[in-house]
Amino acid sequence: MAWRVHLTNQAIPALDILPGKSPLLAVWTQRDRVSYFNLETGTPAGDQTFQLGSADSRQHPRWAEFVAGLVAPNHAYLPVVRTPLGEIYLTGDGRMRVVHVRGAELFLDIDDKELPLDSGEAESFLALGLDRFLGLIAALDEAGKLHIYQQHIPVGVFDFKLNANEDYQPNVAVAFGGGALFVTDGRRIVLTDSSGKARKQLQVHYFIRRIACSPNGRYLATSDGETGVVRIYTGTDLTITHQRHAIDLVLAATQVQLLADIPPMGTAPGPLAVDNEGRIAFSMSGVVCLTDLTQMDELPRPQPLL
Repeated sequence: MAWRVHLTNQAIPALDILPGKSPLLAVWTQRDRVSYFNLETGTPAGDQTFQLGSADSRQHPRWAEFVAGLVAPNHAYLPVVRTPLGEIYLTGDGRMRVVHVRGAELFLDIDDKELPLDSGEAESFLALGLDRFLGLIAALDEAGKLHIYQQHIPVGVFDFKLNANEDYQPNVAVAFGGGALFVTDGRRIVLTDSSGKARKQLQVHYFIRRIACSPNGRYLATSDGETGVVRIYTGTDLTITHQRHAIDLVLAATQVQLLADIPPMGTAPGPLAVDNEGRIAFSMSGVVCLTDLTQMDELPRPQPLL
């Protein structure tokens, strides 16, 4: 079922689809507060507030206690948590964490043993992605170069000629197992493998605000910052298969609440998430929508001439 809920009057910074016996949609309303909803029905499934300032260093025992508690009600570890001591990226089992402190400082934490990662000549990382299964890390620097690590081992630095200036929106998404890495500067999408070999590059005619890939790498979702269109591409060759205006997806979804507002017209979709079943979650202003491919317009695919 496609559903929507008006959660707040402010923009929602992040959301995540959390797998498990009872899949949840985690919606971050503030940096320290997350609300959960049943993925199938939109029924509220609880809230959590985290004490982000409970430790003044990552070496303090309270830091380890804090990180161990980053678990949703369905026992899934949260993918990304932003704290005063750095952004934490967690694997699915919670045993490995990548901490982006500031600039190009990256630290790998495995079973509470922290190692710095070599960032080479990079001055800052603008976007980061983590393979939540095997621990591959992909980070895009200020020069538009992609740094790939297999846990603590640097794989290489790869220059795909991406434009990482302030007018663009860099994003990185990594499939489970590192079989597919997607990186964009807002105007071009590059699909590469874990060795840094580009498999496909796609120049788009719109401004990409966000991207997200399904865990199996089958789907890549993008949001259009200019027209508000959500698009779905195949994760193997970046062929576009589905699209629809986000506001139309919101209006077509079942309203969970008795009374709720719809997003203001012209609002661009913000955070995105997509799962292996083709369910897509996004937010517009303070409205959250869970939909799927059946609610979108399927595009004709090129066929070879006989």
